[in-house]
Amino acid sequence: MRKIKKFTFAALATVAALAATLLFLTSITQANDHGQQGHDNDKGDHDRGIDHQFVILLAGVYKPVAAGDGPRRNLGLTTVDLNSGRWANVKIYLVSGLPGHRDKDEDKAIGAFYAFGGAGIVAYDLPGGSLSAKFLTEHDDEEVLPGANGSFNLDGTFKLDILEATGIYRDFVGGHIHMVDILKKRGDGTFLENCFCTIHPKLVAP
Repeated sequence: MRKIKKFTFAALATVAALAATLLFLTSITQANDHGQQGHDNDKGDHDRGIDHQFVILLAGVYKPVAAGDGPRRNLGLTTVDLNSGRWANVKIYLVSGLPGHRDKDEDKAIGAFYAFGGAGIVAYDLPGGSLSAKFLTEHDDEEVLPGANGSFNLDGTFKLDILEATGIYRDFVGGHIHMVDILKKRGDGTFLENCFCTIHPKLVAP
């Protein structure tokens, strides 16, 4: 079986991550088609930021986002243009660490993850705010196994720097994301994601 190393995620524009301790086992309301949940006051406490890591799961089939059909106000982000027509998104599910959510249905999505937009940058639409982050390819550790009809399986871990953060995540600017990803490109050209992301705020000296 052929193994390919250093197949950078920036070229694929997809990713993911895993974490340790479970803080809160909760889930949130399902993301709508335009990813507006990150600005809904009912989905998070906008007056109180969070300053600890949390864990989310990116799961499902990526769906293209048509030009002009991205989230309203571009999620308040300036490092990405989510209405350009180049992006695809997949649902986000909560694993642990986000406070203030009482919905126990773990099958409900809490937001949307945007990838494939280029420049190795991705965006997260989350309850109470949003993030953009850039892959650090020097920290990639991945293995790609080719399949038939152009398909492949990618298993890897990735690190990203957080470029922007809005809402309750404002203290995460300068933090990082650790991803543990299993990404499958299928024979029909679609991408199936299964990726854990541990999202860390910026470390502040005591």
